[in-house]
Amino acid sequence: MVDIDEDSFCCILGHIHDVKTLYAILFALPRSHPLFPVALARLWELPVYLDSYDHRAAAASQTILDFLLDPNGGSESYPLAESIRHLDVSIEHADLETKHQRRGQPDPMARTAPADVVALQERLPDLFRRVVNLQSLDYHCRPGVDMKRRHVEPLQHLERLRRVALDCALRDRGIDIPASAGTGDLSAQYDAEVWEMESFLAAVGPSIASLDLRYVNQTMFTALANHAGVLASYRALRHLKIDITEGVWDWNGAGSPAMGASPEFAFPFLGFPSVDRFELVVCDQTLYKPQTGPMNLVHSSLLTELSLDVRNSIGWIAMKTIKLFEALSPLDFPALSHLEIKDSTRNTQRQFWDNTDEPNRWNRLGRAYTGLVPSFLGSIGAGALPKLTSLWVDEWVLVPQHGTVPDWEYDEPSRFTVQSLLGPESGEEMNILWTRSLRAAFGQLESLRVGFGPITHTDAGLILDLCDPAKLTQFGFEWKWQDYARDAALSPELLAHLARFPKLADIHILFPRPETQLSGRPEPVIDSTTLHDVASIFACNGHVARVGIGNSVVWERCGPSGFVLVSDGSTAPNVAVPRFFHAGYMAKYFLDVDATEPDSENVTPPRPVRSEEIEQLRDVLQRVVG
Repeated sequence: MVDIDEDSFCCILGHIHDVKTLYAILFALPRSHPLFPVALARLWELPVYLDSYDHRAAAASQTILDFLLDPNGGSESYPLAESIRHLDVSIEHADLETKHQRRGQPDPMARTAPADVVALQERLPDLFRRVVNLQSLDYHCRPGVDMKRRHVEPLQHLERLRRVALDCALRDRGIDIPASAGTGDLSAQYDAEVWEMESFLAAVGPSIASLDLRYVNQTMFTALANHAGVLASYRALRHLKIDITEGVWDWNGAGSPAMGASPEFAFPFLGFPSVDRFELVVCDQTLYKPQTGPMNLVHSSLLTELSLDVRNSIGWIAMKTIKLFEALSPLDFPALSHLEIKDSTRNTQRQFWDNTDEPNRWNRLGRAYTGLVPSFLGSIGAGALPKLTSLWVDEWVLVPQHGTVPDWEYDEPSRFTVQSLLGPESGEEMNILWTRSLRAAFGQLESLRVGFGPITHTDAGLILDLCDPAKLTQFGFEWKWQDYARDAALSPELLAHLARFPKLADIHILFPRPETQLSGRPEPVIDSTTLHDVASIFACNGHVARVGIGNSVVWERCGPSGFVLVSDGSTAPNVAVPRFFHAGYMAKYFLDVDATEPDSENVTPPRPVRSEEIEQLRDVLQRVVG
């Protein structure tokens, strides 16, 4: 047996992000063991979850609160509430779900909140007073109940609180939206229910560095805009994430009702004086016209990172074009180092080998981002965007449409192929301009995720020829598996291209081999062929440290020839792996439909089931208090 000192053990535990592994270690060590407090300290560095969604989680959460709030609980050696750094609270319940609600049925939100919800909510003020070292708070209340003034006031005394994420709506629209209505009717009648946040904004603002506002509808956005003076005091805030896809905003009543704001909606500056990292979750219709729109919410000149997550305004059909970049001047982004675009589209065809026209399969290509290439990125050749070193896009974001199709038609416009766009035979003026623009952009990048649709080894060669081998450290792409034999090894030509880049550390294939990881399964299925693919990538380039296939399914190199799975994708996105791997296929399943039904949506993770994890924390605390 090898003895290990506390410092070495602490270093080892620092690489463990799986809480189940930590619980196993804590249960294996006697409470009197000198390494027990080291493992316990590592546990407190990870999020503590409290949840009322189901009775099992609620009961365990109540027992945990008993330990945390007991004035005699813990000790100088094992402080409890004072040790919590990251708190994640879900004041929600399954009985309040409205996603299957139909018009004419009782409104779930009109019911009395379940006892489990009320019991957990009532104890939050006392908990907030005890967690004096709290650094991060995540509050979930959709569907659920809000925080009152008595919950908010204790937050003012949390001097170390730096990150806050919260649901701004208590529910979605709750019932089916009718096919038509008068102008403005839906904004009032079918908006999500929100909660009064004035006291919250005043309590937590000045010291926090990161703010994540989920489910912001027009009512909530108006309230935020009206408090721009308060938000102007958030001088420490550097990271803002805001989701403005909730509810019907200013839809004009014509055609099908669309989620989010129309392109005519006037977005004001929200007042945040220091935001330099901006993440925007937005509906496609909001960005449909060539105007700055929601980019007005922040100072573009300060941004070092900009992330756009573009989703459907209408569930079954997407806009064909996004014209935001036609209105943005690259000269307004002198500090921008990272640009990300996630283009959410409905495509389940890529999960299968055959090309059968099945009624339940979708094959949408995604949107064209006019103005991105060559205008915005092409400006790099003229000296603009001098600090841009990271470009993460997906789907067909970098490819122009070949011809036009009306935005509300089901037909898809044809797209240029990589070879017709970048190949040596492409002599048209537009192709030359596209190649010149991408060469200027790609040549200064250190991290690149491309959006050319599924690519082959020939495509990969043309794309990588535009990159600088002395700079590129990360490369992500969607592989065109169907162009190769079902059981064929990963293309040797692709591996040869990857081998040319001596600094390449991370390689990410966005979607797995068809029919190896299906949405109907609650856990990702990693088959032997996939493992051979991963092994071949590690073998082709000795500098590669991580390989990912799908969202948060990541292997790390272990020794000269081995590798180990560090994240299986069951939690996606997984904060334990680099953000570069937070894209692509997301394993999900539905409880109320056929378990083999494919899911085309890869941006919204399923609600996590925390019961077992919360019970394990309860049992650990029972050991601590003796």
